[in-house]
Amino acid sequence: MGFPFENASWDGVSGVIFVGGAGGATMMYSMIAIGICIAALLLGNGIESNKYKNHK
Repeated sequence: MGFPFENASWDGVSGVIFVGGAGGATMMYSMIAIGICIAALLLGNGIESNKYKNHK
């Protein structure tokens, strides 16, 4: 594969490096990831609170 730049510094880098960086999908993927994290937190909180209430 090789190194994508001529020199080993950030001086020669221009533009985006990852695919889709200039598109609008980056915000959509970020919102999906945030939504998944919030859903996991809420689900986990609900399960843990039920187990705490039922603990003897």
